[in-house]
Amino acid sequence: MVGSCFFFDTPPNGQHLFVVLAPSPDEPDSFVCVNIETRRDKSDLTCLVNRGEHPNLPNEVSAVVYQFARDLPRRLIERLKREQQLPDASPQLLNRIQTAPLTDESRLRNKYKKAIKTHLGLT
Repeated sequence: MVGSCFFFDTPPNGQHLFVVLAPSPDEPDSFVCVNIETRRDKSDLTCLVNRGEHPNLPNEVSAVVYQFARDLPRRLIERLKREQQLPDASPQLLNRIQTAPLTDESRLRNKYKKAIKTHLGLT
């Protein structure tokens, strides 16, 4: 499940590419997910992703939006993956997205940092 990619409808701009980072620390059978969106002036620059690093990124440079990380249930992720048939993040891209926010300056909530560290065996 970790590394899965799917589009999920999020306000205000609709569909965004999401990546599964780790099992949820609070919700059983759910996973920590982050979305990737077009890089803007006020984007979080913790982790930038270039076009070509995933085939479903249309922009030259996109930013991972850690501040809006969320828990999503396994069943929803499985359904969206089955419907959309998107490729998973490469191991290199997934590792970058998982490890980039593990700093004090990151906008990722501490409970999600801990979940990623636990998943990666860093605690």
